[in-house]
Amino acid sequence: MTTFRDELRLLADQAPEVDLAERTVRAVRRRRTALLGSVAAGLTALALAAATLLVPSGGATTITGRIADALPPSGVDAAAYAYYDWCGKQWEPSRNTASFAGLDCTQWRLVTRTGQQFRVPEAVSVFTEQTPENYMNTAAPLVISTDGRRIAYYSDKDQRYAVRDLADGRIWLTPDDLPRALVAKQGTAARLSPEGRFLGLGNTVVDMETGQATPVPENWWVESIGGGGSPILVRDAFDRLGVLEGGKVRTIVESTGQPRTFSQPSPDGRLVAYLDGAMTDGRNDVIRPYDTVVTVDAATGQEVSRARFREAPEKFHPIRMGGWKSASEVTVPLPIHEGSSKNPPTLGAVTYGIDTGTGRVRELETYAYRARSGDLSLPGF
Repeated sequence: MTTFRDELRLLADQAPEVDLAERTVRAVRRRRTALLGSVAAGLTALALAAATLLVPSGGATTITGRIADALPPSGVDAAAYAYYDWCGKQWEPSRNTASFAGLDCTQWRLVTRTGQQFRVPEAVSVFTEQTPENYMNTAAPLVISTDGRRIAYYSDKDQRYAVRDLADGRIWLTPDDLPRALVAKQGTAARLSPEGRFLGLGNTVVDMETGQATPVPENWWVESIGGGGSPILVRDAFDRLGVLEGGKVRTIVESTGQPRTFSQPSPDGRLVAYLDGAMTDGRNDVIRPYDTVVTVDAATGQEVSRARFREAPEKFHPIRMGGWKSASEVTVPLPIHEGSSKNPPTLGAVTYGIDTGTGRVRELETYAYRARSGDLSLPGF
């Protein structure tokens, strides 16, 4: 019988690129790696130190160097984002990592929509036990549900993944233990459903409220999960997208030999969007970036819409997708990486909405800060 732990042990071979640019990229996916290129460092290893987060709807929130209070047992507002920043100091992979062990300032910090900031001591952030052999697996993820009300993280105390409701404080744990040493060595790619009930880890989906684990067939991993746990979208190393039904995968988007990046299911679960039009050559160099947004029926795979980007800013080269802003608009982030290597550069991300019917692009929010290393987690990404 295959256990939940057995499924997770396959993560190292089947996990896609996730939130950390240093994560080892599998050779079988090198054609997509070329598309990520240098911009991946700015987007997927979003670093924060003492900085400013700019949000058009709510003004500017300053992240200070003060160590925040620990997350209280309950009564926490919905999350706006989370980050860690290596204490604002220079991090040298495989050299000074151990010197950060036990420091509160390395912990994930959660910032609510009302501007409160809390440390999350129970959530593993950086792996301070790294060695020269495994330093590329920088940290355990902290994932925020699309509605911001729940977070998922690796619990060192429980040696399992946990999902926590910020308002009432309830915590649900994955069914079997998962040793920290294994997580630090192999890494994990976590996916939450929009309301935060279902957690995808590699090739397993867990209903965190009941503990029921649903395995994904070999050579597929969880790409995203719809509201209420359906549909479950899975992906393979050749960029095929499938729907998990009755323990089997039905392919809805076939491979073209060129890279693609997919969204979460639409709010009603009916559609999934992806970026198309990118092209790489035989040497894994990018000839053309993504320029088109496509939607398909999540049940049948039938194409519903296709639109070229319109009114996009210069050098609009998205490489990743998130949730849906509305029934017709998907979100993408673009990296910010400005400044010299002598001083902490300005890093961050700008999020955009793309209308799936017209292709019109509009700017949503800007996150900008001066730092060298760390990570940033946004709801639904």
